[in-house]
Amino acid sequence: MYSSLFRRGLVFLLLVLFSSPAIAADKEINVEQAANDILMREVSIIGSKYNVKDIAGSAAFLDVQEIREHTVDDINRVLRRVPGVNIREEDGMGLFPNISMRGVDSARTAKVTVMEDGILMAPAPYSAPSAYYTPSTGRMSGIEVLKGSSQIKYGPHTTGGAINFLSTAVPTTDQVYSKSTFGTYNEIRNHTYFGTTEVMEDGGKFGYLIEYYSRGNTGFKDLDINPASMRGSADTGMQKHEPMVKMTYEPKTALYQRFEAKFGWTSLDANETYLGLTTTDFRADPYRRYAASRFDEIESTQFRSHIRHFIELNKDTSLVTTLYGNTFHRNWQKLNKAGGKNLSKGLNGEYPAADVLGIIRGTAAGALEVKNNNRGYYMWGIQSTLNHRLESNGVKHNIELSARVHYDQIRRKQWSETYQQDSGGNITSVSQGQRGSAGNRLQKTTATTINASDEMQFGKWTFTPGARVETIYQRYCDDNTNCGAPTMEQEGTYSAIVGGAGLKYDYYTSGAEDLDFFGGIHRGFSPASPRSRLKSGVKEEYSLGFELGTRYRNAKKAFGAEAILFLTKLDDMVIGDSTGGAGTGKSENLGKVQTAGIELQANYDHGLANGWAMQTPMYVAATYTDARFMGSTGSDDSESIFAGAKQDNKLPYIPAANISFGIGAIYKKLSANIDANYVSMAYADGSNMGELPGSARFGRIDARLVVDGAVGYQYSKKARIFANIRNIGNTAYMVSRQPHGPRPGAPLTVMGGLEFSL
Repeated sequence: MYSSLFRRGLVFLLLVLFSSPAIAADKEINVEQAANDILMREVSIIGSKYNVKDIAGSAAFLDVQEIREHTVDDINRVLRRVPGVNIREEDGMGLFPNISMRGVDSARTAKVTVMEDGILMAPAPYSAPSAYYTPSTGRMSGIEVLKGSSQIKYGPHTTGGAINFLSTAVPTTDQVYSKSTFGTYNEIRNHTYFGTTEVMEDGGKFGYLIEYYSRGNTGFKDLDINPASMRGSADTGMQKHEPMVKMTYEPKTALYQRFEAKFGWTSLDANETYLGLTTTDFRADPYRRYAASRFDEIESTQFRSHIRHFIELNKDTSLVTTLYGNTFHRNWQKLNKAGGKNLSKGLNGEYPAADVLGIIRGTAAGALEVKNNNRGYYMWGIQSTLNHRLESNGVKHNIELSARVHYDQIRRKQWSETYQQDSGGNITSVSQGQRGSAGNRLQKTTATTINASDEMQFGKWTFTPGARVETIYQRYCDDNTNCGAPTMEQEGTYSAIVGGAGLKYDYYTSGAEDLDFFGGIHRGFSPASPRSRLKSGVKEEYSLGFELGTRYRNAKKAFGAEAILFLTKLDDMVIGDSTGGAGTGKSENLGKVQTAGIELQANYDHGLANGWAMQTPMYVAATYTDARFMGSTGSDDSESIFAGAKQDNKLPYIPAANISFGIGAIYKKLSANIDANYVSMAYADGSNMGELPGSARFGRIDARLVVDGAVGYQYSKKARIFANIRNIGNTAYMVSRQPHGPRPGAPLTVMGGLEFSL
């Protein structure tokens, strides 16, 4: 056995050396004993797509096959298949998703609780909720999405929803997996892992997983530059590397126990910018990048770790305790001013073109101020969950009690660099400021959380009430020299009580066929950052959400469908400081907002239902959302995208219609599928003024239809070759006007590769 593992490990090392940064994939979730099923609830909230029907609320599960078949490393594309989710793209590669659920503000996914294996993953979810780090989709074995009453346990942000990424599980037997992908724009991906679980001499079990994931490309945008004036690479691409080690140990004891340790690291180097284009320049060439953005680059590192212990106290009671700690550091060097002037106003033509726009384009002399947005994040916590099952008076109870103590902080220590440019775009001199001279800020939060829920089953009914209590202590200081001085600090404590209930009725259940109805109500909560609350007086955001839906599944006819009505009312909606450094840089309360809509989903396989040799899977996922301001409470910041908002105006970046649909064919060893996504027009600002002459940051985002395709050939049981085309029609489309001017989605992209397992 050990020699076989050595050989497979050697294969792993050779693959990494041979393919350099490339391979993507995933893995099936290994479910072992009944005790491990309980443990999975702490890691995987839903467990599988077949378990969605058991939840008294709206939820979705995207399994490894759905990720694997489409060779996806862009969370934006994956979530298209989940109704109720709206996404504002930013970079075209899925590095910085802006995710909204049921109409909440999408900026930096700040209103969605992001987790990996049930553990908070935003760099500082309380102190700085903007998610500059999101787990890589390409290394995941599944993705869970919770909306409405189903997600009240998973905070701190419970107004929008929760997303849980499932990492590769430790294999129960010897396993080596590898997937290599190569494509246009020098795209190279690599996902490789190997591991096993072995019985030890004392009867216990030890398992391990060693995993490596990487991705790199040179980007699809073209810089207007004089190569001689570059500081580094002239491409607009990125490089990402992610090693991970996971270990499990099951001692041979009277009570079943399991220990798990996980250590992962992510490094990202991306030549990304906040600078877009003028609307005119975008219409002429959407893939252009101005010369002034040539120094823009984000470098980040993230280290994540946890130790988890599970013990089955008896057949009905279990306890799971997790100690976790994450660090995240990033320095986003990006253009802040041109000729000492505001970038957004420069793109809008509010200054003479030669003063700002000419400098930005590299055709006029002037100063380029590049700010180093240097920030360090740190968080740790311990969470424990007690599960207990009992039956009383014909009612089955699944009681869950959990508690968490969490600490996080963010420290800003920024500085600027100034490049003097001549009229030919050449850099003639450089000056660099001192660290902290462009902003030094410290924010800290300690949060104590208690959750309680009870899943009660009686007959065909399932009733799931739950409550969540948060006590939050915050500290803040804003000082360039000494944040330790008492006079420099502000502090405060507050509590929030939220919760709700879901109700499900199993109208019909018979083997492979199910029909159920469900509804729910929940009160949500989203905390403001320490700086926003303590310095600016921003209040926390609350919501009251309602949903009513039905699900139907018929396995024999290969058909399933779901329809959900939802209504969410938001009080004191918290909007972040204007992304991109424009405006005052302060968060605000925006008053009352209401979102309502319908979510539809269906899938059908005509070939499978009729016993054909060829399977023909089809699906549709559609969302209609009406998200409106309930009062004229627009932002006082003229640079904010919420400026000018009036009663009944629509929220920025929330389209009315979002429809995804696809069809596939599987015949013996061959497979093919086509996926399409339609997004209706959306406004880029709260004023809803439409296309504004000369405006780059404000205006409208036109409707779009983007089509993707994929083919695969299962060469053997252990090997598969594949090819994918993104944006088959090479559609040029705008995804955002934020931070500074219009930004494009990715053009036509072709990829192919090899996948195998041993």
